Amino acid sequence: MSEKSEQTDSPLQRILVVDDNAMNREMLVDFVGMIGYECREACNGSEAMAIIREWLPDTVLLDNHMPGMDGMQVLDVLSQSEELRHIPVILISGIDDLQTVTRALEAGAVEFLGKPFNPAILRARLSSSLERKALRDRERELLHSLEKSYEDLRASENSRQALTHMIVHDLGNPLSVIKMNAEMMEMVASSGQDAPSDALRRRIRDITSASGSMDLMISSMLDLSKMEAGVLEPMKELIDVVELLQTLQVRFESLAGDANVVIDLDADASCRGQADRILLERIVSNLLSNAFKYAEGASNVWLSARAVDDHLEIVVADNGRGIPEHLHARVFDTFYQVQARDAGAPRTGVGLGLAFCRMAAEVQGGSIRVENNAPHGTRFVLTLPGD
Repeated sequence: MSEKSEQTDSPLQRILVVDDNAMNREMLVDFVGMIGYECREACNGSEAMAIIREWLPDTVLLDNHMPGMDGMQVLDVLSQSEELRHIPVILISGIDDLQTVTRALEAGAVEFLGKPFNPAILRARLSSSLERKALRDRERELLHSLEKSYEDLRASENSRQALTHMIVHDLGNPLSVIKMNAEMMEMVASSGQDAPSDALRRRIRDITSASGSMDLMISSMLDLSKMEAGVLEPMKELIDVVELLQTLQVRFESLAGDANVVIDLDADASCRGQADRILLERIVSNLLSNAFKYAEGASNVWLSARAVDDHLEIVVADNGRGIPEHLHARVFDTFYQVQARDAGAPRTGVGLGLAFCRMAAEVQGGSIRVENNAPHGTRFVLTLPGD
C-alpha cells in the first residue's frame, strides 16, 4: 500500500496523464500510481478534454507537442471555462527554452517540466500543484459558503421587514376597533345619557374580541420564537378536554355569529389527554379563528374530540371553500397564507397561526395535519398523547 493511502482514508487525488507517446504515458501512469495517486490517461488533446469535463482531475500532466489539439490549445480551452480553469496543469515538453516556458505559463500552466523529467522534481511539482488545487477548492467552498450566508441573511432581512410590515398592519385592525368603540363609549358617557344595555354590551364585546386577537397574535409570535430556539418547555397535565372545548365554544360564539357560522361541539364525555392547557387552548383558538376567517362560504364549524387507541384527536372542521390538496403541506409554514396566494383575495393575518399550531403540537409530543372535509371544506386534526 502506498504511503499516501496509508495516511488517509479520503479519496485519492486524481491525476490525468496526457501524452501521444504510449511509452511516455505508461511510464508516467506507473510513476503516478506508485506515489499514491489515482490516474487516468489520454493520448491526445481532444480525448483529454472529454476526460477532464467528466472526471474533473486534481492535476493534469500535459504533453505540449501532440498531433491535432496540442497542449497549448488545451490550456486555451481550459482558461476560458469558469468550471475548469482552476484545475492545475503541469506542461511537459522536450523543448524547454525561455520562449516555450513563458508561453506555457502565460497560457495558464502552473508548472513546466522538461523531458526527460527527473522523478524527484516531478513528485515535488505534483505535490505543489495538488496543494494549490486543494487551496483553490477551499477558497471556492468558502466563497460559496459566504455567498449562501449572504443570501440567507438577505432573505432573513427581507422576511423580517415583511413581518414588521404585516405586524404593523394587522395589529392596526384590532387597535382601530378598540379605539373606535372606546371613543363611542366615551361620547355616550359624556352626553349624560344612559347607553342602552345591548349597545353597551356590543361595544364591550367588540373591544374584548379585538383585544383577544391582539393578545393571541403577540403571544404566538413570542412562543414561536421560544419554540424555534428550543427553550419553551410545555407544562403538561391531565386535561378535561370536553370542559376546555365547551369553554372555547362559548368564548367564540360572538365571533361565530359575526361570521354567520354555527359551532357544533361533539366530544366524548370522558375525553382526557396529557397536554399544556395554555398551549392547547391557543391551538384550538387559532384553528377556530382560522376557520372563521378563511372558510369562505362555510355555514358550520365542527369541534370534536375522540380518544383513539393511546392518543387523543381533536378536530376542527368546516364546510367552506377548502384548501387545495397541493397546498396541504405548506399551510403550516411560517408566514404562509393560502388566501394571499389567490389573485385578488384579501390578506388577513400574518400567517403565524397554523405555524404556531404545528410547533405547539410537536413540542407536546403530538402532531397536526390538514385534510379535505367531504364533500367540501377542511379538517384540521390535532393528535396528542392520551391519558
